[in-house]
Amino acid sequence: MAGGTTIAGQIEALIAQLEGVGVCDGCVTDRLNLSVPAQANVVTRALGGTCGYERMKDSCGLCGRIRTVIRHRSN
Repeated sequence: MAGGTTIAGQIEALIAQLEGVGVCDGCVTDRLNLSVPAQANVVTRALGGTCGYERMKDSCGLCGRIRTVIRHRSN
């Protein structure tokens, strides 16, 4: 997926800005003013396991709650 003005692109850009810090779908939804968390979930599930993105149970770097988060690892 390529960054841009689509919801997917905005989500990728947010994850990249966090430089490896995990973020939950709820915080993605809040930060990007999406209407429902399902919008973030569809994108983060698709990104997980691809091109350095990983989804896992961990604490969210924004809200601190233990949730499924996504982060990008640039190796």
